[in-house]
Order: sequence, then C-alpha cells, then structure tokens
Amino acid sequence: MISEIQERIDARGLVCPMPTLRLGQAIRRVAVGEVVELCSDDPGAENNMAAWERNTGHELLWHGIEGGVHTFHFRRLH
Repeated sequence: MISEIQERIDARGLVCPMPTLRLGQAIRRVAVGEVVELCSDDPGAENNMAAWERNTGHELLWHGIEGGVHTFHFRRLH
C-alpha cells in the first residue's frame, strides 16, 4: 500500500466503464510520478484495471481486495 496518494476515487457502486473513466480523469489531474487510488466493488474491476494499465501505459503499483472491494494504486508515467 502506498502512503503518498495524491487523489482518491471511490467508485464503489459503479460498474464498467465508470470506474475506468473516473480513473482516467483523475490520472490527468495529478502530476507525472504521482499516485491515484481507486476503490471499486465492480466484479470485473481486476480485469478492467489490468486492461486500463496496458492501454494507457501508467503503472499499477499495488492491488488489494478486502470485503469485496478492490483497491488499486496507479502511478502516472506520462
């Protein structure tokens, strides 16, 4: 888990594509090198975030699951 998170997104209750759209908006608001946290209870979150990472080129730093909620930390790379 990363302690220096610049922006947090609570996407619980939202389904694809909303969590990925919110993540894309947030990643554009932070500086290169900074970290965005996304929490999602979408059953497809793990696959969706892996695809988002591949397609955007940003870095997944951490992924955890607790109580059905996925938490992801992404670093903006460009």
